[in-house]
Amino acid sequence: MWVFQERDVCMALAKIFVLTVGLLLSGGFFMGAVAGTAPRSEIRFAISPQFPPYESRNAQGRLVGLNIELGNALCAQLDVRCTWVDQVFSHSIDALERRRFDAIMGMASTPQRRQLIDFTDDLYPLTTHLVARKYSGLLPTVRALKGKRVGVLAGSNREAFALAQWAPAGVIIKSFWLNDQLIRSLVAGDIDATLQGTAEIRQELLDTEQGRAFDFVGPPVAGQQMGTAVAIGVRKSDPELRSELNRALEQLRQSGEYQRILQGYPQEAHDAANAQDPLEPQFYPADPKLPFSEAVRVGNTLYTSSIAGVDANLNLVKGGTGAQMKQLMNTLHELLVRHESSLDRVVKCTLMLVELEDLKLVNDVYLGYFAQGRLPARSVLAVRRLPRGARVAIECVAVVGDPPGSLTGVAGN
Repeated sequence: MWVFQERDVCMALAKIFVLTVGLLLSGGFFMGAVAGTAPRSEIRFAISPQFPPYESRNAQGRLVGLNIELGNALCAQLDVRCTWVDQVFSHSIDALERRRFDAIMGMASTPQRRQLIDFTDDLYPLTTHLVARKYSGLLPTVRALKGKRVGVLAGSNREAFALAQWAPAGVIIKSFWLNDQLIRSLVAGDIDATLQGTAEIRQELLDTEQGRAFDFVGPPVAGQQMGTAVAIGVRKSDPELRSELNRALEQLRQSGEYQRILQGYPQEAHDAANAQDPLEPQFYPADPKLPFSEAVRVGNTLYTSSIAGVDANLNLVKGGTGAQMKQLMNTLHELLVRHESSLDRVVKCTLMLVELEDLKLVNDVYLGYFAQGRLPARSVLAVRRLPRGARVAIECVAVVGDPPGSLTGVAGN
């Protein structure tokens, strides 16, 4: 029989206690370290699969589109599983904060949204256009759209822009939950125009039979509320995921996989190549019967075609040279206003006369339209004949208020 002294028992118990606590502490530390460095095995992306060619389901119910391909490539680069979660787009940020998923795939990174969540580096540029019937005369300016009905998607950055920039000036903004409802309303004439991304409206309307009567009107629309690019939205409390996605995106770019994916979506590849080109010409056709544009805008400069003294039916007004001159100056004024310019921003005009003897009469009318201290540079040409038997014609160069895409001059998810 073993006999233990009380002191021995106490010392043994103390050793057991120390050993047990040590194991627990070291085990806890070890488990904590493992938990802190455990690799991510899954990324749950929120999508709204009603926006081809970005994210939609094909006839077999399979998810397809640019955002899907980019998301799958990012997951493959990170060696994690991609899980796609259907989500109503307008409620995406709230659902992200409730941890229904880990990230929002393909969202415009606007300043307003950046106050609520973080975003990865840009996936691709965001391009928005006003779409309306051809030769409607509409432009993405408050002057041209006042009293007109413009359709936007509810909860989108385009809705935020239109409500902030256009609605206070008298543009009627109509919001729709689904894009196909919006497009049906446009075709039916229930709205006059819509703000849309370049690629999706091509696929959904412009490249279809019913879309032949519609087109982009004016330069791309941009503003603070719309942002300039599409990215992936993540919670501010998850900077690790943002860093991982940015690292994977950069690796895809370096390997060429990113460029390969974009090549399957020509419009996005074109927009990415031209995202930094503010001098791309913008053409404004006036009438399907005429083989030229009424004006062309390059940056801040507007170039008009020659204007004669004709009425809305393209018939010469009666009354000779003086009456024609007054009519063409009124037409010039209206054209400039349509394009966010004015007579006091005209920098150069070329005047064409069949009879130079009419110059004094023409000057009397001309000077009545310009402030004395703001007379544009001018050339006068004597010509043998003018179209439609006109006696006088003019073409001008003017400065517009802001370059295409600026907040005040003109106007994604």
